[in-house]
Amino acid sequence: MKDKKTRLVEKSARVDVSRGQKHRRDLKLAAKQDPVQNIPLQRCEDFDTAYRQKEHKNLVKMTVIAVSSCAASAVLGVCGFLLICLWPVIFDNLMTLRNNSLIYRYWKNDQVDIHANFYFFNWTNPEDFYDLSVKPKFEEVGPYSFLQKTEKINITWNDNGTVTFKQKKYWIHQKQNGGVNLEDPIVTLDPVPLIASYLLRDWNYYTKKAVSMTLSPFFRKHYMTQSVGNLLFEGYPEPLIKIAAATPLFSHFELPNWDAFGYFYERNGTSEFEGTLNMGTGENAPFGYIHFWNYQNKSKYYDDACADVRGSAEQYFPRNLKKDILRYFMSDMGGNANLTFENEETVNSILGYKYVIGERTLDNGTNYPKNRCVCTGECVPSGTINVTRLRHNLPAFASLPHFYQADPYYVNLVDGLEPNKSKHEFYLIVEPTTGIPLKGNVALQANLLVQPVSGLSMFENAPKFFCPIWWVSYSFEIQQGLLVFLVKLLLYAEDVQKCDEKYGAYGFSSMCGDDDSSSVTAAGRRSVKKSLEAEVAIDASEQA
Repeated sequence: MKDKKTRLVEKSARVDVSRGQKHRRDLKLAAKQDPVQNIPLQRCEDFDTAYRQKEHKNLVKMTVIAVSSCAASAVLGVCGFLLICLWPVIFDNLMTLRNNSLIYRYWKNDQVDIHANFYFFNWTNPEDFYDLSVKPKFEEVGPYSFLQKTEKINITWNDNGTVTFKQKKYWIHQKQNGGVNLEDPIVTLDPVPLIASYLLRDWNYYTKKAVSMTLSPFFRKHYMTQSVGNLLFEGYPEPLIKIAAATPLFSHFELPNWDAFGYFYERNGTSEFEGTLNMGTGENAPFGYIHFWNYQNKSKYYDDACADVRGSAEQYFPRNLKKDILRYFMSDMGGNANLTFENEETVNSILGYKYVIGERTLDNGTNYPKNRCVCTGECVPSGTINVTRLRHNLPAFASLPHFYQADPYYVNLVDGLEPNKSKHEFYLIVEPTTGIPLKGNVALQANLLVQPVSGLSMFENAPKFFCPIWWVSYSFEIQQGLLVFLVKLLLYAEDVQKCDEKYGAYGFSSMCGDDDSSSVTAAGRRSVKKSLEAEVAIDASEQA
């Protein structure tokens, strides 16, 4: 039975509208505190005092939180302001090539594995060479896998913001299971008599006849069988090359002084074929842009505008790329390759622009008259580039593998080739802000032009076709590690800076969230942010 005092207290609590609900709960708890001893409840005045003390403590906490938030916002605002002011300086220091800059170590020696896979075309019916009703038949053999490494040597820093250097390349054979080894025999066209036929093709008929009779003991067949290793780097004995180079009759031709022949003979571990390059460092000259090759701004292997030396080096490209043309200088081609933008792709949570070699790049004037200057005296249907001058007068034409994206003319002359976009595409995926390549497949095929030459017995009745010899795919993809972390950090920091510029000094912490699309690469930056946070967490756990 409740006494009168308890009823008054409960009535007072119900009347108190402002804090009645809370008092009511607390009073019930207090009433049940010790029913056995029947301890009287606290007085309403005492309870109200305790309640106010508690509210005061909460107010103090809220005040501390508010002050801390203001202080944090002020610190972030200062950091944002400093980032706006200093970020261009920080970015330039990181991405400008100097002998002590962070990017230098990635430029001087490859930090990304480049896998070179060679494929050869085995000629299965060479005995039908003179039967014009039978197409030459080929079967693809490979891949023969190598790891390519590149080292920059003879580095000279110039006052105009460029660097001059040479490239030494190494191909390291990667032994595989499955019987694909460098001792595999390949039946292929013999290139040495083909060189002779090409050099003599415009000579007087009787002169050609005399030379043909003189050389006939050396030229037994139009084809040969050699191992993959000999055809690539090791070379096979071929004394006629040195003899021809020393003969006054051929003195005006640029023939190598070799005693052996191989398509990559004397290239492994050397720098001579790559030539001397001069490129911008990012300081007064665009980073990665080639200005001179072999101290010339014109290539001697092409004519007119096609001879201009321009475009980016193999490893790095100018910053802030556009969705149009990517100019790419290739030593193997002795000139430029223009890649066109295709789409956006993400590699390891980094958004990149994908550029591909299209039909226009491989045209030699058939469809685009401005490209006629790459014909160099032998204009053929679209899809191949004449690199004869570059290959010591060997009638060589470069194309994409299996004549992908070339005129059907080429594939129709032979049997066994099947162009395929997924296997034979030439593409590069480049991060547009930094110009760092993320992924690529540089694929090219070597073809030799066979054609009838009157006066030369071996080729007088030969068919005309482009004989596929081999093709190679240089593939790479940037992997998780310091370089990926650096790229992500650069992009994330720049995104914060851009957001500060857009929303103000206090804006980036609240306004620039995952839904901000102020940057053209916003989708990629969102994934970069998540990946960066995850990577930091992984590093912290590993250190712990």
